[in-house]
Amino acid sequence: MSTEWSASGLEALRLRLVRSKAETAALPDDEQLLVEPFSPIFVYPIFGDEETIFGYQSLEIDYRFASGSLNQYLSISFDAKFPEQGDVKADDPEKTLYEFIPPSYSKNLEAFEATVEKDAREFKPLGTRVGAYRTRSAGAGADKGKGKGKGKGRSEPGPVLPEREWEPVEDPEQDDDDEVRYEAYWANWDTPGFKEYHRRMQIFVLLYIEGASYIDEEDGRWEFVTLFERRKTDGVTSFHFMGFVSFYSFFCWPDTKRLRLAQFVLLPIYQGHGHGTALYTTCYRNILSRKEISELTVEDPSEAFEDMRDKCDLFTLVSENALAGLKAPLDREWTESVRKKYKLADRQFYRLVEMLLLLTSDPNDAPQQRLIRLGVKKRLYLFNKEQLLQIEDKDERKAKLQETFVGVQDDYRRLTYKFSAA
Repeated sequence: MSTEWSASGLEALRLRLVRSKAETAALPDDEQLLVEPFSPIFVYPIFGDEETIFGYQSLEIDYRFASGSLNQYLSISFDAKFPEQGDVKADDPEKTLYEFIPPSYSKNLEAFEATVEKDAREFKPLGTRVGAYRTRSAGAGADKGKGKGKGKGRSEPGPVLPEREWEPVEDPEQDDDDEVRYEAYWANWDTPGFKEYHRRMQIFVLLYIEGASYIDEEDGRWEFVTLFERRKTDGVTSFHFMGFVSFYSFFCWPDTKRLRLAQFVLLPIYQGHGHGTALYTTCYRNILSRKEISELTVEDPSEAFEDMRDKCDLFTLVSENALAGLKAPLDREWTESVRKKYKLADRQFYRLVEMLLLLTSDPNDAPQQRLIRLGVKKRLYLFNKEQLLQIEDKDERKAKLQETFVGVQDDYRRLTYKFSAA
């Protein structure tokens, strides 16, 4: 009986960003995905560890957002509901969701659609624009392999950058009627209206970040970068929510602060087109421009995010020729000055240094390869010292360190395979 009347929360909950009728009709075929329903990855923070909802057959939870303002509509339908039997009764999915979403959602579809049309004309992103970019056209990579992207002022051979799927908009104030572009906006709790906007978007944290929870909106050390698609249809400029990043700041002696990236959300309908790297890079560039910030760290990153971060940070160092002439053993005074300039945490920076050594060193230069190997092993030993010292046999400990080194080297090759030497 319990199986017959149990519904998967992942299957029942359907999300949708709704645009105006005119813009929906104008979307080309290859962009219709932007208005199609999409699914969450996690619902256990809402519906429990089993991610099930008891008491319904063919349960559907239709949860819609106005694509820019994120004003919301909720509808729950089903074919049959479990008849109450003593203490056993059907769950109330709307009541459960009510604990996690703003109470201002609509249950009237016509009223919600009217809100969508109004928002399409009137909604503007909150906060200060800190970056903009466009995706590359189909022919944008025609000159690939002809020296493009080798780094500013490069005077010696080095890694050639892989082609990116996006490029910065140098003058965001310039208006192009035919251009779809993407803009990032910085805000904090003091930004007028942002606290209310955050209450509408924070549900995506629970649905797409494992182990996530809501943050304290009374804590003034939070700041955010929100990403929007900007598009013109019939002369009307509209903005559409794509995702956001949250940061938490810590005091760093004597007079700066360390910024920790805590949450990074990009909605599924925008994934796979370079928007994640563009959003991260835009945030990072903004941080580099701020004198009061001395370092960027990341809180408990997923493997996918860590890969993206590694590639973005490596791209930055290579494109700016930041470590030209890098050799082992490292000149620590020099590398530390570079690390501080690029505001990277110690472990992250020296992993990138090791990747660059792998990319740029001559594999036939035995003395250099030995020095690189010893440098990587030293870092790995210090990082894993407590676990390694639990291995009593010295030879076994050395073998374990060598195994770790080989694994790290293989991972570096995987991360850098799109970079090439020149």
